[in-house]
Amino acid sequence: MRAISAFRRARGVWGNGCEVRGLCVGKQGFMTDSRGSRIGDAMDTTVPISYGGLRELLSKALLRHGASDFVAMTVAEDLCRAERDQVTEHGVGRLPVFCSMLESKAVNGTAEPQMEETTDTILKVDGQGGFSQPCLRVSIPRLIDMAYDSGITIMTASNCKGDIGPLWGPLEQIARSNLIGVALCNTPAYVAWPGSPKRLLGTNPLGFAWPRRGKPPLVIDQASSLLSRRSLETLAAQPGSELPAGAALDSSGRHTTQPNRALEGAQLAMGGQKGANIALIVELFSLLAGGNLAFETEAEGTEDSDMDRGLVVIGINPDCFPGGQTAAPRAELLFEHMRSGEGRIRDVEIDSSESPDARFIDQFPRLPGDRRYAARGRVEKEGEPMMIPSAKFSLIKSLADPE
Repeated sequence: MRAISAFRRARGVWGNGCEVRGLCVGKQGFMTDSRGSRIGDAMDTTVPISYGGLRELLSKALLRHGASDFVAMTVAEDLCRAERDQVTEHGVGRLPVFCSMLESKAVNGTAEPQMEETTDTILKVDGQGGFSQPCLRVSIPRLIDMAYDSGITIMTASNCKGDIGPLWGPLEQIARSNLIGVALCNTPAYVAWPGSPKRLLGTNPLGFAWPRRGKPPLVIDQASSLLSRRSLETLAAQPGSELPAGAALDSSGRHTTQPNRALEGAQLAMGGQKGANIALIVELFSLLAGGNLAFETEAEGTEDSDMDRGLVVIGINPDCFPGGQTAAPRAELLFEHMRSGEGRIRDVEIDSSESPDARFIDQFPRLPGDRRYAARGRVEKEGEPMMIPSAKFSLIKSLADPE
């Protein structure tokens, strides 16, 4: 077995509420200012900023609250990518949470992840009590190399704290190396098992990536619950918003469409028992990484930093399989048929300004990830600045430089 300093290789939660220098991150996941006003209730105006400018500002805020240069750079990059691709629930609005965890020492802001190849096909990563983003940053390149050689590699990451962030980032990196990627991770207990009102499982995201020659990879990243936790928190911050039926229970175990009541209660899995089974599969796989079970950490409706999540990422070399040589063109045939649907779905009218999950409900056939790639293209190819709501931008600046 070889122990490797992942940090050196890379160079070649909220509890009952906590305050970060005038900003309160409440137990229901809302960000409020010192007067108790919820951030997000007044975001009519926006501030334009370049990708590089936003990354620098985020890094400065993280450094100021106790992150090392490497940790600050990695987390800032993750937040910027989400904002650029318009997956805003994982974007800059998460910065106060990261800063809060750093300032309270709930997370090791200078952690240097360690990697160990326990077999030719298994890569073990110890996050040393830090954020998960540095673990992924240092381990994915090694996973890719190992998968090329062995045909398949499984990476497990443990001793990671806080928000794992979107899985599509590392999955896309794997697929752009012409490998198939699978990723999963458990979360604090937000989801009830069918037939019970009690929180037992996490929203437990499951991701998959398929490489495409000369085209952006197909990447799926979705929660096992009907709504992701971030989407629920976003809806709760928008007065008058309602949840789709079957998304959550209130604290009394009754079905509810009210976001704030859902935060006090339990979320429900997508597709009833079948979705709950998927959440269970993710939970059990996460045990392989040595992390906590969801219910072993008291989340109280928040992203409790004490949870040691179990993150599993798999890289698969399709060329090592019998159908590997023909899989790519046959997959493209399938994708062509998926896109060839005619007409549009008009059964339900959806106001995308009110639903954070509206981007997942399209009127025309598309592939998973198309919207993210389109948003990214507007920033990278067309040179459009990213537009940050003014309230969020003011928060970022105050965290980066109180003067």
